Amino acid sequence: MSSTLATVYIHPSQFPDRVYQNYLDGFLGREIDNRFHYDSVKQSQKWLKIHATYSPVITNDDCIQVYDRCFAKTAEQLEGDRKIQLIALGCGGGEKDARLLANLLDREKEISCYPVDVSLSLALISARAMEKASSTASVQPIVCNLLAAEDLVEIIESQGSGHRKVITFFGMIPNFYPDRILPILSHFVKAGDLLLFSANLSPGNDYLQGIQQILYQYDNELTKDWLMTVLTDAGVEGDRGHLSVEIEPDENQPEISRITFYFEVEREISLKLDDRLVTWNPGSRVRLFSSYRYTTQKLQKQLARYGLKVLQSWEDKTQQEGVYLCCKEAQ
Repeated sequence: MSSTLATVYIHPSQFPDRVYQNYLDGFLGREIDNRFHYDSVKQSQKWLKIHATYSPVITNDDCIQVYDRCFAKTAEQLEGDRKIQLIALGCGGGEKDARLLANLLDREKEISCYPVDVSLSLALISARAMEKASSTASVQPIVCNLLAAEDLVEIIESQGSGHRKVITFFGMIPNFYPDRILPILSHFVKAGDLLLFSANLSPGNDYLQGIQQILYQYDNELTKDWLMTVLTDAGVEGDRGHLSVEIEPDENQPEISRITFYFEVEREISLKLDDRLVTWNPGSRVRLFSSYRYTTQKLQKQLARYGLKVLQSWEDKTQQEGVYLCCKEAQ
């Protein structure tokens, strides 16, 4: 990354033919995969602006301290380990992972870092942040679709024997159906490994009222502009419909809910994507984006279903952000 050329590994799940098929399936099925909002440099930059404006990690000093407490505890857990693989799944801009790396620095430690993201732009930005945090760590960015990369953990493990793995998944759990992402995380975490992740929480004692309280972080012009980009780049004119946002329960587990954006079609839309005709009739709804909100108790229940145990958790004073240090349950 510090040389003129950067080496980036591209997993087959992000090869152009598979990506385009997933993209086309989303338009045909009227459900756009969240990952297609991060694909281009333009989308990545718009997302980073939203993150800087609304994320508690940026706007709330107490939230930053919550992460620092988690990172200090993680460093304590790894005190006796000399070889570490830091695998940052869904790394985004890499600020949190770079902060964690700074806590792990020890001239006697050999640390290999793997910033992993669906976006090439974000994987590179994260890799740069890690390099700035440490001049000695090895940094190898990877671009992949986590939901279709079952062999990724074995590929990374083969890069170094005897390494203890630290897997991070900061801010990403809300973007996935829990029944799809948690088995993947469980597969990544082996006995002795550590999993660090964060989640957007519903503050207060009333779960649904808490979600209403933070809805402004989603229902705003920056977010709407970002989400519309995937449609306008495909040729959808904005005046053909409008965006709506609602709180809806998960289909399989109604005790947890998500914030969902829909594009409500008002005028017929016909798109020619490759050799396929996509038609959306007036009155149809296109799901653009979903983000789950949890509580610590709800998360612990979800994780336990897949053999993951919370060793320690931290919440900021507003109860909008939770950070979790986890391991694999003993079999």
